[in-house]
Amino acid sequence: MPRFRAFADSRRVNAVTNWLATVVLLVAAAALAVAGQRLWPLFALVAVGVVAVPPARTRDPWVTLPAELVVLVAAPVVTRAAGVTTSVTPFVAVAALALLVVIDLDAFTSLEMTPGFAVAFVVVTTMAFAGTWAIAEFAADALLGTSYVGGQRETNLDLLTATLVGVLAGVAFTAYFREAGRVGYLREASATRRVDGVEDATGTTGTDGADEEDGVEHSPAYRTAIRALQLLLVGIVGYSVVVLNGGLFVNSAVPLALTLLPSAVRRRYGYPMYAGLALLISLAATLHAVGALGPYSTVGWYDSVTHALSSTLVAGVGYALAHALELHTDEVSFSPRFRAAFVVLFVLAVGVLWELLEFGTGVLSAVVGAGDVLAQYGVEDIVYDLVYNTVGALLVALWGTGLFRQPARVLSAGVGGLFQRE
Repeated sequence: MPRFRAFADSRRVNAVTNWLATVVLLVAAAALAVAGQRLWPLFALVAVGVVAVPPARTRDPWVTLPAELVVLVAAPVVTRAAGVTTSVTPFVAVAALALLVVIDLDAFTSLEMTPGFAVAFVVVTTMAFAGTWAIAEFAADALLGTSYVGGQRETNLDLLTATLVGVLAGVAFTAYFREAGRVGYLREASATRRVDGVEDATGTTGTDGADEEDGVEHSPAYRTAIRALQLLLVGIVGYSVVVLNGGLFVNSAVPLALTLLPSAVRRRYGYPMYAGLALLISLAATLHAVGALGPYSTVGWYDSVTHALSSTLVAGVGYALAHALELHTDEVSFSPRFRAAFVVLFVLAVGVLWELLEFGTGVLSAVVGAGDVLAQYGVEDIVYDLVYNTVGALLVALWGTGLFRQPARVLSAGVGGLFQRE
């Protein structure tokens, strides 16, 4: 990955600016803590920790991250302490912080990524942060008596703002990469990073289990279960047509199509999908269609269960995409722990998109006077969806990636080029 252009040609000017921004960030965080704020000081401490990595690892105070990015991270904390608040600045800070994390990882661990993937990582992280921030604010209101969370509309607008900021930050950072000169001091100062025993470990962990799905055909029991679920979906689709329920038709026909995906992959690529994964896809699809019949609005826990189950598939897609890129090019290398972290961030980002889709379809339905295709039941529903999405992602990140390693090989020839160096 190319080195970033520093704020000034002089390392010392860049370092002095960096340290000044860090001190101002700490002062602003202290002021917010005194004022009773809790989340912003925590964010500031995380940012300071990221900024401190290069001088701490190299034991050289002049080896620092690009000062312009540090200033970008500090700005919203400072403006917040000064009483100036906007909905945009927090997510700008997170996008810049994500890029700083990428630089640290690239310089001081065995992690390697192309500029394109680095930008995608920034976008995903910004969106995932918005989901995490919504959960944190909701928890703070419930446990500490604060009043961070507004209404459903305000929460969705925050998620939408984060998504737009993430995309715009991705565009801006792409240009930043292209304009960046090769300033190699950070990597040179960390030349010993390749022998770091922790970060260069290549042994497998619980995150990357064995390829347990390789060459496994569907057993008769699995086939019977999948066919039964497909027949149930066909029945729901037929019912939606009889009663002229467009929302139910969409929420059952699309899941039915998803259950046919394993067969399509087998015919197209000659790959017999692991029976457990095929059943998981069918079960998640069927539970969603059944929920659209009524349980989503009448059974409190049903939506949470379906989100947790569906998010395991989303997590698998995130893992497969990242691992496919690794298989496709030698320019990237991810540790098992990074893959696990990316899986969780990816699921949170997709969860944010899903909540926006629910909100948007609700607004559209109200405008045109049609029934809801997707429904959202307030702030609590949004937060619980995101929480159970995270639960499903953690299950896959810790124990379930073996299900998705063979699909990653199938994807590698097709999607790996998306993030290659130009």
